[in-house]
Amino acid sequence: MYDWANSGYATSGLAAFFPLYYVLLFKNALGEDATLWGINFTGSSSWSVGLAISTLVVALSSPILGIIADRVPIKKTLLWVYTISGCICAVLGFFSVYTSHPWAWLLGTFILGNIGFAGGLVIYNSFLPHIAPRHLLDDVSSRGYAYGYVGGGLLLLMHVIVLMLTSQSEHTDLILRLCIASVGVWWFVWALWALKKIPEPEIFNEIYGLTIRSAPKVAFSELNKTLKELVRFKVILVYLAAYLLFNDGIQTVMGIATAFATDALKIDQMFIILSLLIIQFVAAPSAMGFSKLATAWNTKNSLYLALAGWIVIVLFGVAIIPLQPNKHSDFDYQFSYDETKFKYVFAKGPDLTDSQMDTAWKLEIGELELGQSIPSRAIKELSNQIATSKNSQYSISISGGRLSGTTEIGSYHRSTLGNGSLDWWPQLIRNLLWIPLGLTAELQWIILGISVGLVMGGSQALARSLFAQITPETRSGEFFSFFGFMSRASSVFGPMLYVVVTAMFDTRMAVASILSIIIAGTAILKWVNVEQGVTIAQEEDKNQRNTS
Repeated sequence: MYDWANSGYATSGLAAFFPLYYVLLFKNALGEDATLWGINFTGSSSWSVGLAISTLVVALSSPILGIIADRVPIKKTLLWVYTISGCICAVLGFFSVYTSHPWAWLLGTFILGNIGFAGGLVIYNSFLPHIAPRHLLDDVSSRGYAYGYVGGGLLLLMHVIVLMLTSQSEHTDLILRLCIASVGVWWFVWALWALKKIPEPEIFNEIYGLTIRSAPKVAFSELNKTLKELVRFKVILVYLAAYLLFNDGIQTVMGIATAFATDALKIDQMFIILSLLIIQFVAAPSAMGFSKLATAWNTKNSLYLALAGWIVIVLFGVAIIPLQPNKHSDFDYQFSYDETKFKYVFAKGPDLTDSQMDTAWKLEIGELELGQSIPSRAIKELSNQIATSKNSQYSISISGGRLSGTTEIGSYHRSTLGNGSLDWWPQLIRNLLWIPLGLTAELQWIILGISVGLVMGGSQALARSLFAQITPETRSGEFFSFFGFMSRASSVFGPMLYVVVTAMFDTRMAVASILSIIIAGTAILKWVNVEQGVTIAQEEDKNQRNTS
């Protein structure tokens, strides 16, 4: 039920509304990009910085707290603290619009809220070896993720319904912020059930009289001892190295996906949210399916299959590209010639306040209204500006008259490819698949969402249960804190890599760079001897219990 509770933050918060709303606030305040300390930041890359900061805090603190939690019965207390702080910060995101810098406020509340979310997961995962025997860990871990996908999916479904019903309302911004705040409320209310029911794990080597002042000294002393002992747990070390890499890639892809779709692909917000909704309800049965596969095959081989799926998905994601407009009705600006008035009629157009280029043209020509007659000179001027402006994100098509057949596509149009090192890949796939099949970017994104759902549940659940199998139950907090450290450390390196590659190349190259990390982690997994790890963990449990 805790998976059910906090998955609302993971889906509606982390994957949907936080990055989506942040990119909009960023662009409204700073434009398409901004330069700080000589680095060019976009909405999605600056979001990655916030993601990296929050996970770095958890990565550095979790080993210390995990060791203390194995010596003092405070696992439930820590889970309470992380949960309450994360919920409060999610609710505070509602007030961003009332501040002088809304984008900065939202980024700040997200960073603090994500510390609560990620830190809570580290402690929560350490309960797993205490509530199920080793032969049931795959099943219990998969059920946890399945519950989480359904719970997070139900909350996201409610949000989608509310947003669809109020899409034409003038209160859309208020509704979106209420959705953000409701994430914190959902998380807290359902977490109460789990936190009241779950028992505090038994402590076998408890330290008595530990105070706030003495705790850090004891923690670092135990941490130093653990690091020296890790040589005895070579299987865990190799697995953590593999996990650091493949989880790095997976978490980065999941963390920046919404911002990438909004920022680079300019996919409609409702399609992004719909894809997230599909992912949740596909991932739930998929998680249980991978659990059955792990029982019939084994956990490690099933995890291999899930990771291979992620490699294909990243290649798929880089290849997503909108179709170029080829019919008159596909273009943003549409003008038709009126034979009776000998002028062009404005048939369709985008919101003219969305770009500086169009604002300047509006000041010269005036506010356009549907059905308005426009002289040929003005139409020609708009066409030229769209063709030559470095900022234009629109296209124009003219039907009839002496300008009939004239079309232009702006350099920032969603279907335009630049001179990026990997632009040949989406161009190739667009020619081979997207155009023949008539698949728009939105449909491509939905297919990608289904694909993610098929492998996400398996990769997450099996990665957790495999580690639980080779972890001593008596030192679960300690070892799961290292597991959490690797999880959070990977979520620091990946987003920062995305920022650097985006600044040096472009967003497609940045997404593709994540592929090498997943492949490296999958390759290292080969050297993880699960049977040997289970044997060593059982021997350690026996020694700890005999000592106590």
